[in-house]
Amino acid sequence: MGLLMLSGCGFLLHGEKQNITFDSKPPGVTVTLDNATQFTTPHTIALTRSSNHQALFKKEGYETQRIFIKHEFLIGPAIVGNILPLFPVGLAIDVMTGAAWGFERDYHAVDMTKSGGQP
Repeated sequence: MGLLMLSGCGFLLHGEKQNITFDSKPPGVTVTLDNATQFTTPHTIALTRSSNHQALFKKEGYETQRIFIKHEFLIGPAIVGNILPLFPVGLAIDVMTGAAWGFERDYHAVDMTKSGGQP
């Protein structure tokens, strides 16, 4: 019960990660996330809310594309969700765990362009 009372509202409601879906046209593009994790589109992965991310889309015969996924402070939910009963403690926990942050979009689709400018 004590841990529950010390947890922030954001941490309890949506945690420190957010599911993000990556898609592409055509499908089957290899995505390298944060220079480490690799997967093939379409794919959904849980990303930590507390930092920015980048994704590199590659497929033979197509130009490589890069997207940036910027996290933002969720001021409304972070403040309003922690008003009662322990605002400073709950907000601090949400900030430290990353639960006070989030991504504007949870779906990212890339239209790949054929190499050499061919449609």
